[in-house]
Amino acid sequence: MAPDSPTERGGAAPSVRRAAEQPQEDPTYGDVLGESLAGLRGLPRDRILQVGSLIVLAALALKVYVLSESYFVEDDFLFFAAAHAQDLSPEYLLDLHKGHFMPGALFLVYVQTAFGPFHWASAAGTMLVVQAVAVLAFLRLLWELFGRRWALLVPLTVYALAPLTVPVLGWWSAALNAVPFQLAIVLALLWTVRYLRTGNILFSWWAVGAVAFGMLFSVKALFLPSLVFVLAVAFLYPGNLVEAVRQAFRRHRGHWLAMAGISVGYLVLYLARQRASTSGEGASVPESEVVAQLVRRMLGEVFPTGALGGPFEWGPVTPAGGLVDPLGPVLVGAWAVLAVIVLVSLWARRTSWRAWAILVGYLVFVDAVPTAVARGGVYGEVGSDPRYVADAALVFALVLALAFLATKEERAREWVEPGRRRPIQLLRPSRSVWLAAVAVTLVYAGSASYSTYTYAGTLSGDRQREYLANVRASLEDVPRGAGLYSRAVPDDIVLEWNGPRRLSSYVLSPLADREVAGRMYAPEESDSARVFDDEGHLVEAAPTARANAFRPSEDEECMASWDGLMSWSVWEVGGIEQVATIGYTSEEDADLVVVVGEEEVETELPAAPDGGFWYVPVSERDTTFTLFTDAGRTCVTWASLGQLFPASQVAEEDAEAEEGAEAVETEDDRD
Repeated sequence: MAPDSPTERGGAAPSVRRAAEQPQEDPTYGDVLGESLAGLRGLPRDRILQVGSLIVLAALALKVYVLSESYFVEDDFLFFAAAHAQDLSPEYLLDLHKGHFMPGALFLVYVQTAFGPFHWASAAGTMLVVQAVAVLAFLRLLWELFGRRWALLVPLTVYALAPLTVPVLGWWSAALNAVPFQLAIVLALLWTVRYLRTGNILFSWWAVGAVAFGMLFSVKALFLPSLVFVLAVAFLYPGNLVEAVRQAFRRHRGHWLAMAGISVGYLVLYLARQRASTSGEGASVPESEVVAQLVRRMLGEVFPTGALGGPFEWGPVTPAGGLVDPLGPVLVGAWAVLAVIVLVSLWARRTSWRAWAILVGYLVFVDAVPTAVARGGVYGEVGSDPRYVADAALVFALVLALAFLATKEERAREWVEPGRRRPIQLLRPSRSVWLAAVAVTLVYAGSASYSTYTYAGTLSGDRQREYLANVRASLEDVPRGAGLYSRAVPDDIVLEWNGPRRLSSYVLSPLADREVAGRMYAPEESDSARVFDDEGHLVEAAPTARANAFRPSEDEECMASWDGLMSWSVWEVGGIEQVATIGYTSEEDADLVVVVGEEEVETELPAAPDGGFWYVPVSERDTTFTLFTDAGRTCVTWASLGQLFPASQVAEEDAEAEEGAEAVETEDDRD
């Protein structure tokens, strides 16, 4: 009988034909999510992750302290005002703000305005959460690039505690641009690395989505695909740079074409919106001297000082916080330390020059050039603002890691090509190297923490909090029938160069209810006037006698008129803040017509036997101010055209003027 199996006789195992393999499909989103969740098991017990988490928590604690000292200022007020005055529409979302194209940021502003205008905890807290996610995602990116290594904690500390990222977080309108952009940088790099390693198309889509996300908040995201591509060519693809470029387009042409396509599309959209903008606050023609000063301050002073833990002391101080004007020893020390870091990395790792080249290119093309185009026609001192290089702190931390550590691809190529000289990072570092790295990191952490602490001292959050608290209290009890007239808010709230956008009717209306806001947007005629003083209180208002003010002759009680017609030459003012103030006596109601240029306002003066004032908003700008009155029933005792001021302020100024006049008369009598 034949055996049942050839193995029963000690024969060889039969050759079995395998079933035809089915082509593998890309993992689904659920597969990727499940794999990621499975990978989290055991991570909480990982020592590196535990120490990294402590670093992140310490950095967040410092940032919370800074935010507690900060508050809304400058553009924050303009954002709330614009969102309150408009509907959520494409025109609103796609509008440019001082050259910034940021529909995602404007959407967040609109939501914040709808649910809690000028609510600092929710506004700043949202940005703090995004910043925390960016730092944690950066740790994940380092882990993905280099594997599990204690050395990852060095670049993590550099980014998490970077003083350059603090000023931009403390100013809400700046954070709306910069903080989501930092997150977009990390996610675009992380998901691109994962796509290049796994080939899973989901990661490619996510990387492109991260770039699109960044474009919703910052124009700088236009350059993000270039950064991702250059980093991949320099450190992930094999061969020299030319061969790496060939490999990139041969293996992942679709991914890189999608990146290029989204950049081109975004550029076209931005230029179209720039052309359609009528504000004139976007790109300008740079002036060579201004650009030279701006770039020198940005790249020669602010970046090296801030990237290495400085500047220790901040100044000059603006309403939005301190700028960077480092002392000579601090600046020289920063450049010296940076030079040592670069030289050591070049000695330790032959490809580290690629990392530093990426940093230089980023600083020039992503930070300096756009800033020069947007601000190069104004003044070079703007280069001292650390907010313009805040994102470079993230890139510096990543470049620092790339300069000293080998990516997984580089380490794999070293082992499979034994003929090549292995770089120093593949050897076990000596104890002295570890001690030096720990010491340098601790020194940086201490310097950066101190700089963050001193920056908080430059913030004036208490002043803005008190001002808005007074505004809120005043708007809760607005006298019925009182005219709410516009006046410029103080310079430390919104700077003067913002023009009409710094008027109280625009800036403070989000804090009012619908009825009061309507009275602020469209001031009404009234027999009593109110304006906001410099402390945020709604107080009685009065016109000033210094300009465009007219009274009867000394021997007359009433203004001379030609059958009720009176006219004067005036300085042009115009705008929503312009009010015609009429002082008069009348036994009964009387008609009045106010004419300024082409604008004619017909109104009725209430009876005022003992005298009164009537306030008529008139926005036309002209050099002639005319009144038509009922000469038989009205005695005009005062007429002025212009802005109103707090009555107490006007009284003080009049008293000072009288004292000055009396002093001059006394001096003349002595002579």
